[in-house]
Amino acid sequence: MIVIIFLSFISKRIEKRVLFPIAFTFISIVLFFISFIIGRWEGMGMGAVSISLFVASIIALIAIVLLYKIGPNSSKNHHQY
Repeated sequence: MIVIIFLSFISKRIEKRVLFPIAFTFISIVLFFISFIIGRWEGMGMGAVSISLFVASIIALIAIVLLYKIGPNSSKNHHQY
């Protein structure tokens, strides 16, 4: 859900930059569900790793989109010579 919202805000030029955070988000979701299948302490460890990977990838995605939106190239008064 969060990924779909951010994908609607990004332009074609930064799609390559957000591929890694989106890929890691999906990997962390898959690992989270696999952790229930594994169970016990190993599954709990994998669940903790997948949740931290999910949080890190969402933070990276937000940072990439915000840095692109407020970067020096996004200024309307920027003149190219």
